[in-house]
Amino acid sequence: MVVPPVMTPLVATLVGVPAVDVSPLNCAGPNACEIVGIYTSIFWIAMAVLVVVGGLIVYAALRFRRRDDKEPAQVHGNPRLEILWTAIPVVIVGFLFIRTALRIDYVRNGPPPQQTIQVSGIQWAWQFKYPNGRTSTTKLTIPVGQVVRLQVTSKDVLHSFWVPRLGGQIYAKPGFPNSGWIEASQPGQYFGQCNELCGLGHWFMYLEVDAVSEADYQAFLSGAPPPGAGPPPAEKANGVTPATNVGETDDLKFVPTSATVKVGDVVQWTNDGTSIHSVTFDNQQVPSLDTQNGGEKYELKFLKAGTYHYVCTFHVAAGMQGTITVTGG
Repeated sequence: MVVPPVMTPLVATLVGVPAVDVSPLNCAGPNACEIVGIYTSIFWIAMAVLVVVGGLIVYAALRFRRRDDKEPAQVHGNPRLEILWTAIPVVIVGFLFIRTALRIDYVRNGPPPQQTIQVSGIQWAWQFKYPNGRTSTTKLTIPVGQVVRLQVTSKDVLHSFWVPRLGGQIYAKPGFPNSGWIEASQPGQYFGQCNELCGLGHWFMYLEVDAVSEADYQAFLSGAPPPGAGPPPAEKANGVTPATNVGETDDLKFVPTSATVKVGDVVQWTNDGTSIHSVTFDNQQVPSLDTQNGGEKYELKFLKAGTYHYVCTFHVAAGMQGTITVTGG
């Protein structure tokens, strides 16, 4: 069963998979921590008001619960009391307004960015384009301790980019660029979710932010294989006659879903529809295609026997996946 990593502990327990920490209160970056600070101020002031008002209501209910026939003293006004209960809310609201206004620009715009990454929401996955032109889908890699500016838009419907532990929501609107920023104080993996209902696959439109060292980030941008990795089991092969063609349809299927080829054969994927697809392999040594528009083709030459599973990251929720079995060699 395919299960997104972003879920509550209760749901995770019910389906039998580990949950991840997505609580915004457990902030892991200066943007998110600033939001938590503002929220905490509002929360404790609200709790104080609740205790005072609730206490007075309980006191009045207990103190005057018994009635008699005597007419109580009639009070037609108390200027001091009226000034007091007007001044207290004014002071509270004024404090919260100033507290928020002084930090709203920081939360929105942040310090000068050290990286700028383009983010596109597409039903139902996130695509990222880095400064050197490299792209990735679903997983965003950033250098730890650096301010990353996110230029966010959508290619279809309204989405909302949100990684709760790193910052606030950034709306992704079709044809309308929006921006925000994140920074991870510690290396690690941080998870998020599209926070705007965007169709049947909305529940699976999660994302992962991988905060790594500067050296690892530069290695990621260059596309260098991980240390100790052997020869890749496949390579790109443009303009070579394919042994097998796999079609990608607007019904959100790979046709055929499984194919068998020999070592040295070329497999071609063709987007026969108008929807955006991808060809993303579980084996990270196999070159993947992050985005494939209608009519585009993608070829791979397989160099090593084995079974290679792949998915369309935009339509995983619809079960769009396939398998290539390579024999011989």
